[in-house]
Amino acid sequence: MTDRWMGLVEDLMWDDRREGALLETQGRGELLQIVVLRGQVIDVRHEPVSGSGYECAALEMEYPRPALAPRGEGMTVREPPHEAMVGWLERVVGGVETLAALDARPLPVASPVDARSLPDPQRELAQAVDEQLERASVGWPIVDEALSACRGLLTAAADAGMLRVWRDLEPERIAAIVVHCIAKANALVGSGAPFTVAHWLRDLGTSSAPSSRSATLATTIGGGQWSHGQRPAEAPDVYVLGDARLLVSRFRRELITYRDLAVRIRED
Repeated sequence: MTDRWMGLVEDLMWDDRREGALLETQGRGELLQIVVLRGQVIDVRHEPVSGSGYECAALEMEYPRPALAPRGEGMTVREPPHEAMVGWLERVVGGVETLAALDARPLPVASPVDARSLPDPQRELAQAVDEQLERASVGWPIVDEALSACRGLLTAAADAGMLRVWRDLEPERIAAIVVHCIAKANALVGSGAPFTVAHWLRDLGTSSAPSSRSATLATTIGGGQWSHGQRPAEAPDVYVLGDARLLVSRFRRELITYRDLAVRIRED
């Protein structure tokens, strides 16, 4: 019975194709409905596809889905840890040659900031901030080197136009930003550090860290903190200033240890 039914259907479809019943006339074409009862074709109906509920099927037939492109599994290639460390160290100290020649000699004692090249309002502000730094340094755990680093950073901040940005701040508040930035760049505060923020800022009239302005200053001077978006896991969490002249000897000694270990691993 099944074979007979299929034969009847094929004959009807052949006749309908020959007569153009399945050709598209308007809208989405025509729908052929065949009614079979007990193996006998008892009715054949033609009606528009539009409004029949089979529009989606007609669309899929007209616009077949493209074959899916083969999927390629991506592979993340991680930089070897010692190479990542070397790259980070170069960013911290200011370049390949600087890292190779890095030493742990104390920073020389710095003279007061030379603000003669700055416009009048900024010159006066720079001198006032420098006076605050020198006054507060008496109570710092590290005096001469920290003051030299702070004066170097203040000069860099003035050259970068930050004194125009800070023109409405009191000199002691600007000094606190500079001191906090140097402390963060030298791992002198933070997790596991030997000193607290209060040790550095209490003589500037505050014990709270000016973190937002300090981080902005670090980014302005040193650029993006890490070009790959993430510092090596073994590296200390410090601000990156990109200048060894802003790093005290105790921190440079730590960086030299990292450098020598990374170089030894590379050579092995």
